[in-house]
Amino acid sequence: SVLVAGFASTIGMADTRTLSPEEARQVAWRALQANKPHITLQVADALAKRSPDDFEAAFLRAMALKNMNRNPEAVKAGKAAFKKAEADGHKFDAAHLIAKSHFANGSQGLAQFWLRRAEHNAPNEKARKAAVKDFQFVRRVKPVRTQLDFAIFPTSNINNGSTNDEIVIAGLPFRVPSSGQPHSGTGIRFGFHTTYRKPVSDTTLLRFGVKGTTTQYVLSSKAKALGSGLKGSDFAYAALEVQAGVTLFRPDFKGVGFGSTRLDAALGRSWYGGNSLSNFGRISVGQDYGFSKNTMARARFAVERQNRLDNATSSATIKSFDLDMVHSLKNKARLSYGITLRDTASDSNLVETDVKGARVSYTAKPMKMGITPTFSMSYDKTDYTRLAVGGVGRVDERLSGTVSVLFPSVSYYGFSPTVSVTASRKDSTIDIYSTKNLNMNVGFQSSF
Repeated sequence: SVLVAGFASTIGMADTRTLSPEEARQVAWRALQANKPHITLQVADALAKRSPDDFEAAFLRAMALKNMNRNPEAVKAGKAAFKKAEADGHKFDAAHLIAKSHFANGSQGLAQFWLRRAEHNAPNEKARKAAVKDFQFVRRVKPVRTQLDFAIFPTSNINNGSTNDEIVIAGLPFRVPSSGQPHSGTGIRFGFHTTYRKPVSDTTLLRFGVKGTTTQYVLSSKAKALGSGLKGSDFAYAALEVQAGVTLFRPDFKGVGFGSTRLDAALGRSWYGGNSLSNFGRISVGQDYGFSKNTMARARFAVERQNRLDNATSSATIKSFDLDMVHSLKNKARLSYGITLRDTASDSNLVETDVKGARVSYTAKPMKMGITPTFSMSYDKTDYTRLAVGGVGRVDERLSGTVSVLFPSVSYYGFSPTVSVTASRKDSTIDIYSTKNLNMNVGFQSSF
């Protein structure tokens, strides 16, 4: 039995001083419904004294504290309930409560963390969708967003080595050195992108961010056997940049006509092989235009300046233009296609180029178990306008195809595995620059 000192009558029950545990729980729940959380708290404490491992008592205590706006205490009580929970339904309830308490306390990042735990422990699809919906709401209102990128990818050609062992220049044969031959291995990539958003009006959003990425390689035994003396660390790449931007919205936008405009600027540094590679700065402007609620065009123009730290002659000014059409199809399918124009001006004949490219991507409707495949292809032609070998100007044509698959049903705290395979081939008018590459990318992506 549980001693209850006369609060039962305040919620419509007989004035009973000694209740069974089940009756005490009924009193506690009715007190919550009657907006008398202080009664629930006292009953929950009495139940906990009788049975310290009672999940329902711990959960009732957390609910009462939450309803009394004592959110830090509600978080602590919710965690105690989560530890006592055994069934997925109980773990879901506790995690969901902790998330709500964190959100009410202004800790939106922690709220998202516990909503992921709630989704992971959802007892059914309805509960899972509720956690996902709350997560997406927090993401919309949260001023700070962080995206993480992690992937492991075997590749047949880390260094863009030539597919030809021998080339002919001015009628004379030359053997490609081992350092110029394809080096296979495995890459490991990690990246992050954190953005702080500050609305200043209904039509203006300021954005400040920092973005970083690093890729490390491990050479295969076959690559080491080439005897080039190169190591995986010789191809390591990293970049870090700070960003600022503004998004201008049109409050009357209904999916047709000019949509949002984006203005961005970035400053950063890159490293290659463990050494500083370049300092760079970039400005860009982007514009959306809706043809219908299911068809959107996106244009972007950017200018970037790269000041090379390894070789000043290779510094460059890059102007680029991208235009993409995106179609939202039935059953969550998606089709996009676009073009790229890029002009790179440099004092180096190896850097100055003129690029024209096109791409297309199709994401099919989800299949059984939510498996979602995406098929994409790209083509680009690169003209090295001032580079010639043996009287032949260098022009590269590259064709690439990718098949990627998302497995949302295999989810761990809302992160699902992705597998993609990319095959590419570059044909050059100068044989030494012709390459082939095949790699498989295994990573993780948020499924909501």
